[in-house]
Amino acid sequence: MLGLWAMGDAPQRLSLHIAFRTSVEGVLHSPNVLRTLGIMPLDFVGQPTHQAVVLAWMPAVSVYFRDPDGHLLEYIAMLSQDPQPDLGVIPWSDWVAPRSKPAAPGTSDNVR
Repeated sequence: MLGLWAMGDAPQRLSLHIAFRTSVEGVLHSPNVLRTLGIMPLDFVGQPTHQAVVLAWMPAVSVYFRDPDGHLLEYIAMLSQDPQPDLGVIPWSDWVAPRSKPAAPGTSDNVR
């Protein structure tokens, strides 16, 4: 259900945030599609971006953009990995990059 209301003639401004659930692939391709349509893809803090971001506490992959009325729209897809809240919000490329794990106690990279 979607509710739409007129704001009248007063100089009031209402900005909404609406998220659309889609596939991971859809979110990952959306920055290029949005740019092709002349729409600026945005990251979590509203800065222009060329890639999706990961909300690591969920985790979910996401891309934001604004409609002609200034409302914040979001494409979002849940990820199957475990949440990693300590990572906060990171670019997709950082999420998929191999992360080194701490060495087990008593081991060394030089030991074969």
